[in-house]
Amino acid sequence: MINIKKGFGKRFKHGDIVYWCNKSRNEYSVQYGRVDEQFSDAVCIDLLEPKETRYINGVPIDEFKDNQKYRKLPKGWTHNTKLFDLEWKTDSEDEKLFKELCVRIDDPESIKKAYESGLLVKSNKIFHGNIETDITKEGFRIIKKYPMWQHHITHVSIRPDKVYFTYQEAKAEVEEYLAEFRRQATLSDYEWAVEEIDKTLNHWKVFQDATDEEVNAYREWLLSMKNVEEIETRISFGNIQWKYEKNKKWNNIVL
Repeated sequence: MINIKKGFGKRFKHGDIVYWCNKSRNEYSVQYGRVDEQFSDAVCIDLLEPKETRYINGVPIDEFKDNQKYRKLPKGWTHNTKLFDLEWKTDSEDEKLFKELCVRIDDPESIKKAYESGLLVKSNKIFHGNIETDITKEGFRIIKKYPMWQHHITHVSIRPDKVYFTYQEAKAEVEEYLAEFRRQATLSDYEWAVEEIDKTLNHWKVFQDATDEEVNAYREWLLSMKNVEEIETRISFGNIQWKYEKNKKWNNIVL
């Protein structure tokens, strides 16, 4: 069966720079990445980040070996003693190239060039853990460590209709969400309850192939109740049910 859903026919090539509206907890923002591959119902995208510039004791973090033998703690050691140097070094050539490319999130071509030049890399190439010291009776050593509870996302799969070629399209979706949140905030409790009732009725209409007259009959019945702002509705076995939010029992409606 051919999926004719709007946007599902969009095709992306390996290496395309794309954008999407990303939700992180309660925040919405524009994210970008590089297309890896596409299936009929998903676009697989690699996230991109600036190249690694961290050094541990003067050694690039990617070259630092953390399986070294234990060493003696320095003389006068306390829990506050600094046991390693972690610094960020930016190559002058990289700074020059970055300025020349004028890398901007809303310019896919500049992002593509930054990736091809090595200024941006796939997120899975970056070490996202912590640099720590392992202190034992045998001495100390410096280790790279991933917290057990932490997982850094470096690759995502998104529906084709939710992936965009331009920053502006993704930004527009972000703004739609924010506008809806602002609209919700202006509603009274009664208006919110009516919208929730209408959502249930609209789902029931599709589920039952009901007429507008049948839907309106249920709507009028529910809105004629006292304390509409406390009413909850649902569909159960093809029937519309309601209850006051403080109660547990759901009730069927007979018109």
